[in-house]
Amino acid sequence: MREYDAGETAYIEIETRDKYDILEDPSSVTVDIFDTDGVKVSTGSATREGTGNYFYTYTIPATAVSGGTYTTKATVINSSDFVTIKRARFRVR
Repeated sequence: MREYDAGETAYIEIETRDKYDILEDPSSVTVDIFDTDGVKVSTGSATREGTGNYFYTYTIPATAVSGGTYTTKATVINSSDFVTIKRARFRVR
């Protein structure tokens, strides 16, 4: 699990692949971030870096509690309307 200091920017990487495990660009990639209490603190579209590679940034509040864990949820919709949900976590040092 990645760790960041309060006030730093978390960098969330998302890879999208087809059923043959080949990188592909979906119709959309949306990222939601939830704090330790499960409250949604950020939502937005991921930015494309290259085929099948996306990222989203989130600046952790300076008031974030040390040891707090944030959960990210990436919702990926491909051209055939197949939805993939990927989860990841990061912690505040």
